[in-house]
Amino acid sequence: MSRPVVTRFAPSPTGMLHIGGVRTALFCWLFARKHGGRFILRIEDTDLSRSTDDNIRIIEEGMAWVGLDWDEGPIVGDPTQWKGPHGPYRQMQRMESHYKPAVERLLAEGKAYRCRCTREELDERRKLADAKGVPFTYNQGVDAGKGCRDANHDASQPYSVRLKMPQDGAIILDDLVKGHIEFPADTLDDWIIARTGEGSEIGVPTYNFCVVVDDTGMEVTHVIRGDDHVANTPKQIALYQAMGYELPQFAHVPMILGKDGAKLSKRHGATSITEYQALGLLPSAVRLALARLSWTPKIDGKAVESAEEEILTDEQMIQLFDLNEIQKSPARFDMDKLNWMNQKLIQKATWQELEPHLRPFLPEAWAPKSDEWKRIAITATQKGKSLVEMAEALRFAFERPAEFDEKGVAKFMTEAVKPALREVAALSDYAHDALEAAFNAILERHGLKTKDLAQALRVALCGKPVSPGIFDTLMLLESAEVQARLEKWI
Repeated sequence: MSRPVVTRFAPSPTGMLHIGGVRTALFCWLFARKHGGRFILRIEDTDLSRSTDDNIRIIEEGMAWVGLDWDEGPIVGDPTQWKGPHGPYRQMQRMESHYKPAVERLLAEGKAYRCRCTREELDERRKLADAKGVPFTYNQGVDAGKGCRDANHDASQPYSVRLKMPQDGAIILDDLVKGHIEFPADTLDDWIIARTGEGSEIGVPTYNFCVVVDDTGMEVTHVIRGDDHVANTPKQIALYQAMGYELPQFAHVPMILGKDGAKLSKRHGATSITEYQALGLLPSAVRLALARLSWTPKIDGKAVESAEEEILTDEQMIQLFDLNEIQKSPARFDMDKLNWMNQKLIQKATWQELEPHLRPFLPEAWAPKSDEWKRIAITATQKGKSLVEMAEALRFAFERPAEFDEKGVAKFMTEAVKPALREVAALSDYAHDALEAAFNAILERHGLKTKDLAQALRVALCGKPVSPGIFDTLMLLESAEVQARLEKWI
């Protein structure tokens, strides 16, 4: 294929953005980026009964959060705007301009026909097929001669539109992941490309029809999607051929299972991308963990194995990604592995890289703090497994403790430590070196160990004997606040 690579992710806004969909989008994104191509986001909202504006917004915001930037597609939050030359990128906005003219063309060329069979008539013929123990295929097999291919009807009657499918041979799919698949023509029926409309009007075109029209119009070269779409592919190939379009290459990636091998569900952890955001995971960790589902990167021809090798950057994943290395079998999602990757990436990141991701989990009082204060806060809590843990570890810097750990008070707030607390309260130089020197001098004067004074300070300042390093804790609170919180104890 000599055309520039174009991939697309085309979710249906009938529910939350599932991580299985995000994994598919990630593969599309990686492949396009590797080959210097274009990645398109398209919203397939022809399911009028289930598609909602809220779900469209969740998809757009979820894709933006996880970092899968699209070259063409909607503008987040504005259904009237888009970027790219092939818009609009919502299917319901393309009905009159793209789909209905394509349906009319197929009708005019005799490659599709009007079907006026009622639902009741079709149900009766399905029952006949069931009674004979054969699959029901419209206008073929046990249904031969009963369909509408060659019938003439009153033009005023409501109708759907069906595509004339080949009746001999087989439709061939050479899939980049699954390999060679043949679909015998006698197992495929004339499928509906446009639903029943009002009167003699063409109704809403169906998903499988719109997909082909859009993929062709948007110059998509590689259709990478979940393997639950394999059954749709022979229908779409026949439509490509009927319309004289060049076929894209198909790659159907396996589904994602839970760690126990069962279908991924809530009991395995979060399943919606917005839930991962709320859990305090870095987008880079989500991208890395999802990329590793069904794909094992190879460095110098060898699969990555060591912990260090596993923590790949986006640039490395783009360079290494290969559709031919996608496994055929379902992948198993491991939440523990994702959390491990998240912690590793938090530890590797600079404070400037973490700050915008941590900011949403912190109170408004975070924003006006100085860069130096933020640097201390982030580096002091960078051992946390998640952004939520980091934010929780910083709560003391914004809230005075409402209650105090009883065991901590009993163990650490001794009479021997109180004179030392008074001296700490009197300190005014909070530069790190000066603070450390003064702290050590206080310990020596009062014959205390570091733990004795540090734990007592933590209880007094934070309400519990747990906080970042004691010097970081003091510097984040600053002298006036330290003095105010110690008054209760001295």
